[in-house]
Amino acid sequence: MVAVLIIMSALMIVQSALIVHTRNTLVDAAVQGAHHAARAGASPQDGAARAEHLIEERFGDGLGAEATAVQGEDGVIRVQVSATLPLVGLLGPSGAMSVQGRAIDEEAW
Repeated sequence: MVAVLIIMSALMIVQSALIVHTRNTLVDAAVQGAHHAARAGASPQDGAARAEHLIEERFGDGLGAEATAVQGEDGVIRVQVSATLPLVGLLGPSGAMSVQGRAIDEEAW
């Protein structure tokens, strides 16, 4: 009985680490996409494409991530990434997650 409890606790810790890793990787891709779009001569769509490329490199097509980018009137470019998050292992049921990265457009200043 105690062994089952220890195994379940260990699996929950591993699953929590997987969720945190996935979220942090998505945030990093969104920020990198925003920085890419903020460069002089780049468009917000370039940043969204960069974010999607980074996610595909790291996770493959398994997350089904989609990135959108918009430039606000204040000169801030926002890249929003929506993806499915594994709730039970990598192959089990999944939930939705949305993260955002921002950067100031170089040409706006």
